Amino acid sequence: MSRQPGYAIAEVLIAVVIISISFIQLSGAVSKIMRNANQTILMGKSIFVANSTLEEVMAQPFDAKGSEANDYALIFDGSGDYIDIGNVFNGIQTVSFWLELDNIDASRIDYIIDFDGLKYIRVDDGTLESNIDDPTFYVNGVEGATTIGAIDQWYHIAVTTTTDIDANDVQIGKLGANAAAFSGKIDEVRFWDDPRTAPEIIDNYRKSIASPYNDSELKLYLRMNNGSGTSAYDHSASMKHGSITNASYTSASNSWSATLGKEGESGWNNFNDVDDFYKSGGFSDSDYSQLGGRVYVKYVIVDPISW
Repeated sequence: MSRQPGYAIAEVLIAVVIISISFIQLSGAVSKIMRNANQTILMGKSIFVANSTLEEVMAQPFDAKGSEANDYALIFDGSGDYIDIGNVFNGIQTVSFWLELDNIDASRIDYIIDFDGLKYIRVDDGTLESNIDDPTFYVNGVEGATTIGAIDQWYHIAVTTTTDIDANDVQIGKLGANAAAFSGKIDEVRFWDDPRTAPEIIDNYRKSIASPYNDSELKLYLRMNNGSGTSAYDHSASMKHGSITNASYTSASNSWSATLGKEGESGWNNFNDVDDFYKSGGFSDSDYSQLGGRVYVKYVIVDPISW
């Protein structure tokens, strides 16, 4: 039995429709794949741009508040510059500060902190020393480190002990009645009545203390942020303000927190500046940029009222 011509034409038309529908579906699938690919590329570019922008921003001047640079430090020129604070507290167990030296040599001793005319924290030929009982030293957050290796570079110093220090005649920049010969810069001096742990030292030195007046363990906190005048104000509840003799303030942005960035360091996590990043186990290059990289941002929360 032969088929009618009309049926054959109908079958051909149906086949053409089916092929057309398949082609449309295939085109849609290809278009979807292309859109997803473009989105992936754009997302990758966005991540790269975001990372690059973040790194560029983090290289700009900031201060300890995490905003535009506007911080200060005190300059001691080695010719009679010091701060007289007097009686602070009997029971100090941790002292920390930022330090920059002008000179390091075998014949030089710089007295940084004088507690009572006898006990001290000093730098002798680039080595951190103290005659308090059983001191534990930290340099840039590294426990046991004592080396100040370069001039004109900021170092964070912390010294702890489990034996109470009677800080009854505190001076900064000299010892007792000796001549004030310290030459360099000092910033962010803090005394606590407990031995700070290594994590506490690392956590605290990279930022200002938002509400120091409410910290009962903090017995002295000299921010040295006045920028002018002859007083070093204590922002702790003790209010043991110091009297500045001869030492002068730096221009704004010249303190330890002046510049964010690696600053010649081999990495971002060397714990020697407010800008440093911290991640357990350390960082690798992929943590900072390139597609798929991760960015870890350290920020400071500051209470504008207490600041």
